[in-house]
Amino acid sequence: MGVVEVAFTGPAGSGILDHDVTLPDGTVVHNALRVIPNDGGSEIAFTLFQRPGMSDEQFRADARLVEEDLARLAALVERR
Repeated sequence: MGVVEVAFTGPAGSGILDHDVTLPDGTVVHNALRVIPNDGGSEIAFTLFQRPGMSDEQFRADARLVEEDLARLAALVERR
């Protein structure tokens, strides 16, 4: 994909980790990410949208990348 720029847009203190990703072609993709308290821990909710013009296969590939990212996040948090 190349180099991307990430800018967080939500009030992180409230568990809102929304962020915009600027792709190499200048396209900006808004990603909704929430950290939700749950008893003694937290849940992460990430909403993935199929962008206009994105094929179903491209969307599935994007979803796989998000799953990998979330798995890495879980591994990092679970080490603590």
